[in-house]
Amino acid sequence: MTYDLAVREGDRPPDGRRARRTFRDLYERYPDGEIEVAPSERTTAYVDALPERWSDITEGEEETSPWS
Repeated sequence: MTYDLAVREGDRPPDGRRARRTFRDLYERYPDGEIEVAPSERTTAYVDALPERWSDITEGEEETSPWS
């Protein structure tokens, strides 16, 4: 299984409906990464920290990895 992770920096939407609308608006504005927008330093730091906390699956770790 794979999935795409969307990372957005800004104020937290007040509810789920507004969050979905914000996500859809951004998705429509930047489909498939056709328009390149440089990430902020905070976003880069967050994305870089993910594999430090949740490493890729290696052989023998399939049952204990959060990605399994």
